[in-house]
Amino acid sequence: MDFNDLKFEFGHVGINAQSPEEGEKMKAFFTDVFGYKNYREIPASYFTEDNKMELMKKMGKGTMGHLGFFVNDMPLAIKYLESKGYTMDYDTARYDADGKTIKLIFLVEEINGFRIHITVKKAPFYKENELEAIPVAG
Repeated sequence: MDFNDLKFEFGHVGINAQSPEEGEKMKAFFTDVFGYKNYREIPASYFTEDNKMELMKKMGKGTMGHLGFFVNDMPLAIKYLESKGYTMDYDTARYDADGKTIKLIFLVEEINGFRIHITVKKAPFYKENELEAIPVAG
């Protein structure tokens, strides 16, 4: 199989909070110390306005959090990762409107305390007036 056209692009880091109170403290720190503002809030988290950090409101996937990567070809990326010995966590998969095409999926494996998810570049993390959350544990 030819993986030469496959591209991965870093999307964001998701930082877990040990509790909702710790999540609010983390957001306050990033606001007060680093000047972040204009967060995009979804049920599970706050995204910084550059979408490079996701501040989880509580424990999410991974011991420390997760890393999100964009891919240009989801089926090819899944085959590539599986060929490297990684396992897809199909329980975390999110699908396009057709209910068959995966637009986001986590790997089962944790890398240095972080889960990894891949998503297609065009896949929105939210829909206007219909928010979606990245799956949260617990």
